[in-house]
Amino acid sequence: MLRQVEFELTLPAGEKLNQSMGSLLQGLLMERTDSSWAQEMHTQQVRPYSQYVTVVEGKPVWRIQTITDEAFERLIYPLLSKNRYRLKQRDYDLELSHFRVVRQETFGDIESKYVLNHNKIHHIHFRFLTSTSCKTQGGYAVFPFPYLILKNLVSKWNVYTDSSLIDSDRTADQLDEEMQVVDYHLHMHPFSLEGRRIRAFRGDVSYGLFRNDMASRLTAVLADFATYAGTGMKTALGMGGTEAEISFLREVK
Repeated sequence: MLRQVEFELTLPAGEKLNQSMGSLLQGLLMERTDSSWAQEMHTQQVRPYSQYVTVVEGKPVWRIQTITDEAFERLIYPLLSKNRYRLKQRDYDLELSHFRVVRQETFGDIESKYVLNHNKIHHIHFRFLTSTSCKTQGGYAVFPFPYLILKNLVSKWNVYTDSSLIDSDRTADQLDEEMQVVDYHLHMHPFSLEGRRIRAFRGDVSYGLFRNDMASRLTAVLADFATYAGTGMKTALGMGGTEAEISFLREVK
């Protein structure tokens, strides 16, 4: 089961929320979970969760997405035991409140929403809420090139899916050929991590003009999955926080 949960954050007076807090909250997650499982997570290239901080209706929010039931049990349950935690790096207490499960569904549910839907897909919209980047040719991509975004999501999907595997050899290439960027509003937004700045972007991008119906449906599956997996690199540390909106072309009767 894939799940997205939220905690409302209360910071001390005068403290402001910034996305680099995601790396501090990653540390809190690892402190609260089983030590052997935490050690295992450090060795995995693709982790069964993502997390980031954002603002919802003017309130600081911590969003955690888990891709497996085990990740949910290991990460979320320990946080529910109390509502105040010490952030050692900042030397202050952080309060968590108003816990809620925002979304939960299976891999099969995601596939069914788009593969079995009779309406054609008009466009697919990504909103990158925190700094997002993909590694490419020894550097960082500072634009959401479809090939890089989809290749990253295919690899994450195939590691954890209990439904259909996606052919990873050519899928990203084929989807890239079938779709175009139709609109975007992006800006550079580096991510600070352990004293270094990772080149990255934030903002919105829409893909459409699909020449192949099945390509649009498969892209929609991966875009929806990005809500849970995050997009690109270091999604466990607060990068790549993603919301996706899939718009259908309603048939006129």
